[in-house]
Amino acid sequence: MLFLAVFCGFLAENWREHIVEHQREKEFMISMLSDLKADTTNLHLMGITFANAINHIDTINELLKGDMNNPDHAAKIYQQYMNIYDYYKWNYTDRTVEQLKNSGNFRLIRKKNVSDMIMSYDVAIRGFVGNMQDMYILPELRLMTDAARDVFYSSVIRNYYKETFDYHPVRLPERPWFISVEKNKVHKFINLSEEYALSLESFNANLKIAADRAVNLDSTIRKEYHLK
Repeated sequence: MLFLAVFCGFLAENWREHIVEHQREKEFMISMLSDLKADTTNLHLMGITFANAINHIDTINELLKGDMNNPDHAAKIYQQYMNIYDYYKWNYTDRTVEQLKNSGNFRLIRKKNVSDMIMSYDVAIRGFVGNMQDMYILPELRLMTDAARDVFYSSVIRNYYKETFDYHPVRLPERPWFISVEKNKVHKFINLSEEYALSLESFNANLKIAADRAVNLDSTIRKEYHLK
């Protein structure tokens, strides 16, 4: 009888641990869904921001082929210049993934397909988005910015945002309106801005892939754990 009581107590304790672990697993999945929602929002906003920057780069480069000594034309150029630096820094919502990795809690995820998808998503996000922005996008942006310093007055941007961050007509500096209108300097800026736009187009393609992975992971978790 004593043996049976001890054995039954052991089974009861194991059952309680089993229930607790299942509850923790579900809590992690709910938390993961919250992280994925934040990620998809950020990925969407990044795509919009960089698509906007690309459009302004295309426009300013066409305008730079015109008469830069014409005040109306110069104002149009600077109006586009205000927006070529539109930028969105990626912020990965990895709180749940880090908790799973650092505390050995991946063992709680019984469904291997979900566990594999989470790990794959984590690797893809860090590589396709975070690392690409730091190692590819930012260097290209810096090169374009360096070339812009030989053509444009930074004071125009500063004075523009002193007034308001809302759209309004740009104020030209005193003549000359540009630091230089030399063809080699203008063409250098155009070339480097085209390279930056190309990097953004590649990056936006990666953002789309990352967003699709986030949506697929979200759908799989909801299906496997019967979450709405």
